[in-house]
Amino acid sequence: MAQPWAALKWRAILAHRSEVARVGPLPGLLACLPEAERNKIIHTEFFTRLSPAPAPGDPHRLIA
Repeated sequence: MAQPWAALKWRAILAHRSEVARVGPLPGLLACLPEAERNKIIHTEFFTRLSPAPAPGDPHRLIA
């Protein structure tokens, strides 16, 4: 869990005032959520490796 960074991430999102004011973009959607739900989203991170790609059939071996 990225708890030490959650407050910093939320402040960074709020810095984009024009996006927070609109409901469509993610910052606006997050601003409309109750704090507990917003925190659950902010604490969740996923990363996708683009390069080098994993070898077919073996996600732990990389294609150079």
